[in-house]
Amino acid sequence: MTATFQRIINRIQTLAVTSSPPPRLDKHAAESSFWREELQRQIRWYTGEPIEMYGENPPTEEEKIKVRTTKDSAILTWGKIHQQAKYLSDLSLEKSAFEGLKLLDIGAGPYPSAIVFAGCDLYCLDPLVPQYLEIGFPLHHYENVHFVHGYSENMPIMDNFFDAVISVNAIDHVDDFYKTSIETRRVLKPSGKVRMHIHYHPPTEAEPLELNDNIVGSAFSWCDGFRKVRDSKTKRGHTLTESGESYALWSNF
Repeated sequence: MTATFQRIINRIQTLAVTSSPPPRLDKHAAESSFWREELQRQIRWYTGEPIEMYGENPPTEEEKIKVRTTKDSAILTWGKIHQQAKYLSDLSLEKSAFEGLKLLDIGAGPYPSAIVFAGCDLYCLDPLVPQYLEIGFPLHHYENVHFVHGYSENMPIMDNFFDAVISVNAIDHVDDFYKTSIETRRVLKPSGKVRMHIHYHPPTEAEPLELNDNIVGSAFSWCDGFRKVRDSKTKRGHTLTESGESYALWSNF
């Protein structure tokens, strides 16, 4: 491990998970492979190649974020142009939605996209934080974000810690949906906010859960006012074409 890589590790809040679910190596390998390919596509997009990237045109010189390497510049620019806009659109929220709140993003992936929400204290939970670093995602550039290495079924977080919990197209990646719901209840303050953008689909290697309204409603029956507020075939940058698939937005506020 290089000294630079070790410094990055030290700057990230990576918490050990005790008695966590056994890792699904096949699922995690598929997810890691996807992110490796996405990173290369983002570099091509950033440098102006004619590549389809979820409907986003290559950035202009004025739109580009420029840091030391093209790779990091591409990732940071993609996060700003697409990922942050995606969170606002898919969650149907304003930037001020969590101002002054301690916010958890379950399954945040290699981008802290929820930094788009102004004035919040952001925690990004994901089981693949070490893999994102190894792939080359520059998590060290986000100084005011807490990256938490852990599973949603056994979060390394104290009780009643968060004012709000979100998840965007990620909750279908977990191994145990009901345990994730129980843990969400544990780490959320009483009367806390919950909002989730959920992909309903047949099981896949990286997305093993087949969720529906009954399962989601039952698992989160503890959450007062939690209801489906929208059902759609589209999200920012993608439209579903298969029957039996949809994007559902659930919220208690």
